[in-house]
Amino acid sequence: MESDGQPGSGAGSVPRRHAVALLSRARALLGLAGGPPDRLAPGELKAAAKVVSALHEGLIGERTLSNAATYGVREHLGAYLLWWWPQSYAKVRAALRLLPEAPPAGARVLDLGAGPGPGALAALDHLRELHGEGVPSEVLATDASEPALAEARALAGGGALRTQRFLLGAPQASADAAIAGRFELLLASNVLSELPLTTAQRARAAADLAERNLASGGVLLLLEPALRETGRALLEVRDALVATHGLRAVAPCLTQRPCPALAAPRDWCTAARPWQAPPHLVQLARELGLRADEELSFAFVALSAPGTPMRERPADLFRVVGLPPREKGKKRIFVCNDLGRLPASRLDREETPANASFAILERGDLVQLRGLSSRGDGLRVGAASTVERK
Repeated sequence: MESDGQPGSGAGSVPRRHAVALLSRARALLGLAGGPPDRLAPGELKAAAKVVSALHEGLIGERTLSNAATYGVREHLGAYLLWWWPQSYAKVRAALRLLPEAPPAGARVLDLGAGPGPGALAALDHLRELHGEGVPSEVLATDASEPALAEARALAGGGALRTQRFLLGAPQASADAAIAGRFELLLASNVLSELPLTTAQRARAAADLAERNLASGGVLLLLEPALRETGRALLEVRDALVATHGLRAVAPCLTQRPCPALAAPRDWCTAARPWQAPPHLVQLARELGLRADEELSFAFVALSAPGTPMRERPADLFRVVGLPPREKGKKRIFVCNDLGRLPASRLDREETPANASFAILERGDLVQLRGLSSRGDGLRVGAASTVERK
């Protein structure tokens, strides 16, 4: 998918250099016997799968391990490097490609709650892809866990990555130091849902950060797991940041109105992207019976500072926010813009070359729908309609 002028499609893949480094660091943390540089040896697989399964349950099930203290346990940190680091890296790369404007050359990036640095390195690699290796960018990774930051430094190999201990939402006295300077990209991945705060308090923490550290024209990018609880909590923070703190929603939102997904308790908003998982993650997914190697799903919002000029959007531009199960003779999706969250459907018999791309739309896509009609079940893409996937 081409997104608002930025190159690339899908979530892509984790560069081999990162995958090899991750496996090497995880082996050291977990005491694995060793094997090929890019995949687990047969004798390592079951031991690695066991620690990954424990961390997976702690982060996705009861979420008892969704806190900075998790990184202080060698087994958890090693499991994170094997399993969650590649996924988090790819999700941030995918979210960055969905921004309406690419970060400028030489952009400064602040990664809040960076852990072992998947988001920080994803942003750095994204900037290098856009602007070339010769354009210096500065990335500051912050986290409450020094063991996690040590892994981030090791994986980065020095260079443009700096680290600092800092806990978002904590009183200044509990942080090592305030964060100095302004950044063109503020990133917080899987952070807000871990803060033991109310929606209003989470929004205030994010707004204060933007006020202190977001450069003019910069973007605050928030990512959370694609779970109902965390996805809806993120949308509630988004609404508070827009309505109370004056930030402007720029992606995936095409509206500044309250998020329509919150109107129904079963709805939330996620993006989904195929990706090429590292070989060791494919091994683990098959061993555990999970499907993380096939598709990545994530919830995200991107916001700009108050007063930032808004890019004009045509009224017939929509974001795909839902894909219901396939119906016989018809495809139906949910789309969102200033009109709200609406169903749009096309009968198979009304497919034409001009609307054929309706069949391949994915959650998160931008699409221009022209020549629609309104029916009792929502918007209808007919034989005279055109569908342009952006």
